[in-house]
Amino acid sequence: MKSPDAEQELFTESYCRVCSAQLISESQRVAHYESRKHASKVRLYYMLHPVDGGCPAKKLRSENGSDGSSVDKNKCCTLCNMSFTSAVVADSHYQGKIHAKRLKLLLGEQPALKA
Repeated sequence: MKSPDAEQELFTESYCRVCSAQLISESQRVAHYESRKHASKVRLYYMLHPVDGGCPAKKLRSENGSDGSSVDKNKCCTLCNMSFTSAVVADSHYQGKIHAKRLKLLLGEQPALKA
């Protein structure tokens, strides 16, 4: 069961911590919180960060199960906070621009700016 206090910290009127989205107006806030993308990220967030403090969802564990903290990269990308329906979709994501940009930011490199 989700605690109301934890949700208030994640979802405020001006900022969504799960999506890292700044919400300026009422219409923007409503549109964001009702969007499919937000719902998907919230589901993934609660799978990776269970409210009861337990382990992440078993279906996100690696196939061999030897490392309890690892997540199957064909199921989700914790860096981009995305979940995948198949290995093909996962491969496409890992080869894409969004993942490459976030990886560069994580490694401390400046993303290339378009002229």
